Amino acid sequence: MAAITWDLLSKHEQEYWVDVLKHHPRFLKDFKGKIPKYVKFNPSTYKEWIFRQAAVWPDLARGFQPKLKQKHHHGSWHYINYPLFLNENIDTKDLNISHKFENDFHNSLNIVQAIKGNLSVLSKQGASKKEKALALSWLLHLLGDSHQPLHSTALFSSKYFPQGDRGGNLLTISGQGRISNLHWYWDSRLNNSTGFKILDLKARKITAKHHTYATSHKKDSLSDWINSAHKLAKKYVYTPVLKKILKDKEEQQKPQPSIYISNSYDKIARTKAELQIIKAAYQMAEILKYHN
Repeated sequence: MAAITWDLLSKHEQEYWVDVLKHHPRFLKDFKGKIPKYVKFNPSTYKEWIFRQAAVWPDLARGFQPKLKQKHHHGSWHYINYPLFLNENIDTKDLNISHKFENDFHNSLNIVQAIKGNLSVLSKQGASKKEKALALSWLLHLLGDSHQPLHSTALFSSKYFPQGDRGGNLLTISGQGRISNLHWYWDSRLNNSTGFKILDLKARKITAKHHTYATSHKKDSLSDWINSAHKLAKKYVYTPVLKKILKDKEEQQKPQPSIYISNSYDKIARTKAELQIIKAAYQMAEILKYHN
């Protein structure tokens, strides 16, 4: 997503946001200290790498030492659990599915609240570049997450998932090699590589293929993004066939089955992943053009 977004920005916009990111409180350690040699001495590539690194930085924070992790890692910011029920016997009243952000960056925000909060930092007069760098890193990450259907939805059932399936993380699958759960499967549909040039080629291919579609959605609202992801989850992720298999086995008091991912399911998943990621990129570019 960040690679597509970068190409949509003007040179001035690119320079502005990279300058902001250089004020990130972890810039020396997590940006400059990790840059690969093959991009280090090319100014344009170096700047784009910094921008892309910002998009993955919130996931890097998961691996920090305890004190730093407590400060920078916010697990619930990555998702909102709109409930989907295999049966109707589950109480989900304690789920945080509010869209309201009350100017408090606490650890229990959901993804909608976290996006709104970080957008408010970019809009805030007098916000420091350090504050904006952190906000930008989170926005680059969370806009991508907000378009992944399993960051919007969790499946609940009385036996298998009484507390929800954690966005597919607890739903086991087969037929996809070492990919063992539904969330991991949907995360991997773009076949992302860490290779800088490979990502560039993939980003440009997706842009060329879906530019018209993405342009028509670039001004969608945050509610539109998350509701669209939830609709995709209900229709294309937790398909009627998938739910029937789980429901039948649960009613028979059988152990949770592993869901086989068919070729037809996989083909649709790859197409939807491309459409979602380019929508996220075009929407991110609109945000950055407005706030620079």
